[in-house]
Amino acid sequence: MGVIRIKDGVLFTKIAPGGFRILSALDVVAEPLTYDLEITSACDGVHSGPDDPHHSGNAYDIRTHDLPDKQETLKSIQFELGDVHFYAFIEAGGTSNEHIHIQVKKGTVFPPSDVEQVQEAVNGEN
Repeated sequence: MGVIRIKDGVLFTKIAPGGFRILSALDVVAEPLTYDLEITSACDGVHSGPDDPHHSGNAYDIRTHDLPDKQETLKSIQFELGDVHFYAFIEAGGTSNEHIHIQVKKGTVFPPSDVEQVQEAVNGEN
């Protein structure tokens, strides 16, 4: 049974609702695995500026170097989150900084407003 682990030094100074949803999805994805998922960055670290979703508790990074199948893990995470409000991708692929980056999609808010929920239901996205 896999679990979520946290790299030493990772800070969760803020966890937004989107961040809690990501953590929940990671827990579901990790449980059937024979290995653990390790969060290597939350609110800490150098990111792309003050509006970066890591700082608001809306993004996390997962170590890929020891994953047996990083593409399958990535697909499982994205499936569990859905693709309406979240996305995940392999960032810095093939480098020593390679990781799965997961965040609330730019230009969206989680949880969605009532108007967004109605639009999603009408469009069949829910």
